[in-house]
Amino acid sequence: MTQKYKSEETKEKIIAISTKLFIEKGFEKTSIRDICEAIGMSKGAIYHHFKSKAEIIEAVKENKYSNVEQTVNDWINEIDAQSAKEKLTGILEKDIKDQEAHSLDEALSTQIKSSDFIVSMMKDSVSKSAPIFAKIIEEGNKDGSITTDYPHECAEVFFLLLNIWCDPQIIDCNEEQLHRRLTFLQLLMKRMGVDIMSDSIVQDTEKFLKKLYSGGGEA
Repeated sequence: MTQKYKSEETKEKIIAISTKLFIEKGFEKTSIRDICEAIGMSKGAIYHHFKSKAEIIEAVKENKYSNVEQTVNDWINEIDAQSAKEKLTGILEKDIKDQEAHSLDEALSTQIKSSDFIVSMMKDSVSKSAPIFAKIIEEGNKDGSITTDYPHECAEVFFLLLNIWCDPQIIDCNEEQLHRRLTFLQLLMKRMGVDIMSDSIVQDTEKFLKKLYSGGGEA
């Protein structure tokens, strides 16, 4: 086993253990010592691979997003969809209900007020989540279930509004405002020819966000 392989294997192990601890205890309540004890390594060994806990959470986030496309493909295989539009609606429904897909959301919520974290979320929305949806929107243009001249722009705006504007931890809002924002996003996508947000998706997204941030924020 080469030194480079050992190093990558160790980093993956640190990320995996840290992810588990962040989910169980939350980011703020998880210390480097906790990670060291769980993995059986010294602080020096951890810091050889990551300069800080903040750098570890960035690696955890990166690891999460690197699996997004595979997760979406798995969901598509489970969805009985006759068109690209039905695929996208089915993906949104799966995403809301999949607890594993959101297992890190609560742990990451303590970082949500950080401007660096918000910028990172915006970049991830545009560069990682949106391209997957844009590809399916293009399929919809071909099969006739979607009609838009702006597949990539629609996907980018959708994720920016959903992940940032509709997140009450980032932009404060009460329950009525959250409902209006989600309803506006539903209408916007429909007017753009990408009618993928059903009324049940709007309702379930509201419930999910309220549950996720219960006790924190007005929503």
